[in-house]
Amino acid sequence: MSITFERESVEFQPIIVTRDGVTITSGVSTCITQLGVRPVNFISAVTVGTQIGCMVSGLTPGAYNVWVQISDSPETPVKNAGSFTVV
Repeated sequence: MSITFERESVEFQPIIVTRDGVTITSGVSTCITQLGVRPVNFISAVTVGTQIGCMVSGLTPGAYNVWVQISDSPETPVKNAGSFTVV
């Protein structure tokens, strides 16, 4: 993902998460961080229709990463889902 958002926008950014080739739409949390910062506080993914993702809003101009955390027993993998820029 490489997208630009206006800082005044509130927009849904869909994320496709797969595990062993299967698309996952439940048990996924997201975290938005500034570029180069590791994720800490994950929140439940937003669902719009049949898609999951995150809401992009209230961010200052800059580059950001979107991280996903998959709740799966016994593992809890964390993956970088891409980046975007706020202008």
